[in-house]
Amino acid sequence: MSLPKGTAKTTGPSKPTTSTQAPASKPHQTSQRAEPKANPNQTKENLLKKIQFCSTIYDFNNDARDVKEKQERQQHLQDLSDLLQDQNNVTNLIIPNLDHVMEMIEKNIFRPLPIIKKTNAPSELGMEEEEVIYDPAWPHLQPIYEFFLQLIVNDACDVKSLKVYVTHSFIQEFLELFDSEEPREREYLKNILHRLYAKLVPRRKMIRKAITDCFYTLIHENFKFNGAAELLDILASIISGFAVPLREEHVYFFKTVIIPLHKVQTCHLYHEQLLRCSMLFLSKDPSLAIPLVEGLLRYWPFANSAKEVMFLAELLEVLEVCDINKLEPLVPKLFKRLIKCIAGPHLQVADRAMCFFENDYFLSILKTYKMLTFPMLVPVISHIADTHWHK
Repeated sequence: MSLPKGTAKTTGPSKPTTSTQAPASKPHQTSQRAEPKANPNQTKENLLKKIQFCSTIYDFNNDARDVKEKQERQQHLQDLSDLLQDQNNVTNLIIPNLDHVMEMIEKNIFRPLPIIKKTNAPSELGMEEEEVIYDPAWPHLQPIYEFFLQLIVNDACDVKSLKVYVTHSFIQEFLELFDSEEPREREYLKNILHRLYAKLVPRRKMIRKAITDCFYTLIHENFKFNGAAELLDILASIISGFAVPLREEHVYFFKTVIIPLHKVQTCHLYHEQLLRCSMLFLSKDPSLAIPLVEGLLRYWPFANSAKEVMFLAELLEVLEVCDINKLEPLVPKLFKRLIKCIAGPHLQVADRAMCFFENDYFLSILKTYKMLTFPMLVPVISHIADTHWHK
C-alpha cells in the first residue's frame, strides 16, 4: 500500500512541472511570430518613400552641400539593393512598383553629361595619352547603376515587366550616355545594355538599329565618341551569335558601318575592338575580306605613321582570309600602297611593311601575280637597298 502511495507522490508533482514549463515557452513563440508580421501597405509606403528620396538630385560636384541628405540617399540605395537579394521582395514589392523604380533610375542617369575642360587639344595617335579625369559625381551614380544591373539580371524581373520601359526613346537616351568621359560609367553602361539585349529578345532589333544610328553619327558627323570601344565590345558578342549564312541586313551593316569606321579620325581609340568585329564577320563569311581590303586601301591614313602601323597589321591579317583568285583587281593598288610604306621615311612603317614578306600567304599572292608585282617591287627595293639611310 505504501509503494503505490509513493508512486502517486512521485508522479503527482511531475504534472505541475510540465505545466510550469509550458507557459515559459509561450513568450518565445509569440516573439518568433511577431518578427515576420508587417503591414504590406506600410512596407510599400516605406519603399515608395525611399524611391522618392533617391529621385531627388543634389549637386554632387560640391561635397560641402547637402551632406546629410547625400548620406541618407546612399543608405536608401543600399536598402533598395538589399531588397533584390530576396526573390519575394522583388516579386511582391519591386515589380508592382517598377514604374516608380524606373522613373527613379531615369531621373538619376539621364542627365546632361558634364563638360570636362582640357587644356590639351584632342589627342592624336602617337601622342602621349591624356590623363583620365574622373567624374566627382560618380560615387553617387554608381549605386544607381549597380541597382539597375542587379535588377535586370534578377530572374524575378521577367521580360514582360521590363520590356514596357525599354522603349526606343529610352535606348536612344541610354546610348547618349556612352559619350561620358567617366570610364567606369561606360563599363556599367556596356554591361547593362548587353544584359538588356540578352534578356529582351523582342527588343534586339531595335537595340541593333539604335547602335547602328549611333555609329552613323560618329562616321558622318562627329569625329569622336567616347563609348565607341564599349559599343563595339557589345557588337562583337552579338556578331558571334549570327547564324550562317549571314542575313542581308548583317552584310549591309558590315559594309556601311564596320568598314567606314576605319576612316574616323579617332579610329585608334577603338581599333582593337573594331578589328575583332571585322574578323568575326570574316569568320562567318570569308568573301567579305575583299571589300574590307578595298576599304582599308580607300581610307588609308595620311600623315599619321602610328595609325599606318595599325592598318598594316590589320591588312596582313585580312589578306590571309582572302581568296587569291579574287584579289587580282586589288593587286596594283595593294602593292602600290605597300611600296609607299616601304620607301617612306618612317622606320616603323617601313619595317611593318617589310614583315609582309615573312608571311607565306602573302608570298603566294606575290608569286601568283608576279607579272604585276615584280615590275613594281624590284626597282624600288633595289633603289632602297643602295640609298636608304638606315643600314
